Amino acid sequence: FIAANQLKYISIEASKKLKDITNGVYGLEVDENGKFIIRDYKNGGAERDASTLSGGETFLASLALALSLSSQIQLKGTAPLELFFLDEGFGTLDDNLLDVVMSSLERLHHERLSVGIISHVESIKNRVPVKLILTPAEAG
Repeated sequence: FIAANQLKYISIEASKKLKDITNGVYGLEVDENGKFIIRDYKNGGAERDASTLSGGETFLASLALALSLSSQIQLKGTAPLELFFLDEGFGTLDDNLLDVVMSSLERLHHERLSVGIISHVESIKNRVPVKLILTPAEAG
């Protein structure tokens, strides 16, 4: 019962974040079986199975869930969560979705949450003000 309530709360917060990230196109819900349902407001609020999302849309939904979960952890903890890492996933985004995600991450920075991005996508380099670039050492 407690886990179901927590999942419902996290999904409500994730839905708000997903609506924000997608400019009101998608929302997120959890059905009575604990299964994630996508609410497609572009199509009159129709329910969609999460498996029907494209790679980029799945990334956005996952990002919204991860951010909501991190907020929940922060609320329960004694110390604020100030750092959040995203590892890959950006390669599935087209240029428009990448811009939407990066703008959302920049807003998080203004909310005092630092976001570490691990990615091979070249266009991200121009959007990230502080970088640590790793290059492989020579063999031998």
